[in-house]
Amino acid sequence: MLHRSPLPDIALPETTIYGVVFDAFDPGRPAITELDTGRSVTYGQLQLLIDATVANLLARGIGPGSVVALRQPNSIGFAVGLLAVARAGATACLIGPTLIDAEARHLARLAGVTDAVRTADLVLDPSVEVAPVDVPAVSPGAVAAIPFSSGTTGHQKGVVLTHRSITANAAQFNAALSASGIGEGTAVAAPLPFSHIYGLNTLLLSSLAAGRHVHTAAKYDLPQFVEAHRAHGIELSFIAPPLAIALANHPAVDPAAFASSRHMVCGAAPLDEELARTVERRLGTTILQGYGTTESSPVTHVGIAGKSRPGSIGFAVPNTEFRIVDLETRAEVPDGERGELQVRGPQLMEGYLRDADATAQALRGGWLRTGDIARLGEDGTVDIIDRAKDVIKYHGFQVAPAELEALLLTHPDIEDAAVASYARGEGCEREDVPRAFVVKREGSALDAEGLMSWVAARVTPYKKVREVTFVGEIPRNAAGKILRHQLRDLPL
Repeated sequence: MLHRSPLPDIALPETTIYGVVFDAFDPGRPAITELDTGRSVTYGQLQLLIDATVANLLARGIGPGSVVALRQPNSIGFAVGLLAVARAGATACLIGPTLIDAEARHLARLAGVTDAVRTADLVLDPSVEVAPVDVPAVSPGAVAAIPFSSGTTGHQKGVVLTHRSITANAAQFNAALSASGIGEGTAVAAPLPFSHIYGLNTLLLSSLAAGRHVHTAAKYDLPQFVEAHRAHGIELSFIAPPLAIALANHPAVDPAAFASSRHMVCGAAPLDEELARTVERRLGTTILQGYGTTESSPVTHVGIAGKSRPGSIGFAVPNTEFRIVDLETRAEVPDGERGELQVRGPQLMEGYLRDADATAQALRGGWLRTGDIARLGEDGTVDIIDRAKDVIKYHGFQVAPAELEALLLTHPDIEDAAVASYARGEGCEREDVPRAFVVKREGSALDAEGLMSWVAARVTPYKKVREVTFVGEIPRNAAGKILRHQLRDLPL
């Protein structure tokens, strides 16, 4: 069955990512504050800095047809560089600033980078005088950015996103947030990397398009994040499950600091309902779980306050359709049954960069195959069960790692956990089994046998954890997603 958002469709902007911020704005309103430096700019100052930086880029021959590497940490400089590249008519290739140089060069080669935003290009002094400069006309259909797929399964692909797809999603997301009472001028905490599509559009561009005040820092720091809520009256925070775990349990988190907090949007990976409720109870806020993919700019679903369960991904955003299909037959499944989530809407990518085969696999008849196992709830919300590629097939049964991870995180001696498949045995005796990777709390005497027994008492037999490995940390990408391919390679 075809499903849509309970919210009405909206008129979508026909503009660029620069235009969606500055076509209608209050120049005196605060735009971005750097928590680590204390620097702050208004929307008017931000526009001035962008226009000055555009002049520098154009003078170096950067313009339409250029693919420009943007390797900046979360900062005013990132926003200036991104929107200056867009204003110049070029395409931004998003490269995480923490990547080693070899990885950065690899991504640059994948994207066909022709130049880079240099520190010297960025104008960050609002007192600068800007001479008029002719800027090229930029079509909303032009390619605005090339982020990379998350790489949680090992292989990253460049994702081609136009101005139209990104600005459409910013408008869709903001319309969904409005249904929860989140409007213009809200003070926002944005700790997740802008170089990832979640940070780029959901945290940065969507916030700027709605006139919100973005508070960010070059590096995530939990005490700084907590203090920002106290000092700046943060009303809306964007988080990922690892940060949710810290907010639920870490002694450095002072609930009194969150007196102004009204909502937290959690994305990047599934969030367990009990964990969400624990954060809500401890901090007195409301968790809205969102969902999306790099290929969908990214948001396709988000919760609505008072209408969706914390553990669900809520409802489709406006102008978006979805269906849930059988993994084998691709036929739509009855409501309440598990299947692959597929989505359709104006926020979808053009395709994967120079990879027609992968594009054809992902996009069929206008539908994006997300690769995520989902289920429609009785209340119309959607639950994400796990990644289709991550599901462990044990003796003919399907075991979802995310379900076991959610259970493991309820154990009082566990700080963090992940589950991946492990190939055990040889020849005809070889089988894939669930293997838990566990970060113990300091001072815990938890052992593998005790943990496996604890899990076995709480799940059906085929879902039992068959191997346990204790680790110092769970490998995750910049957005908080578990890198399971790295776990699978760890020896027992």
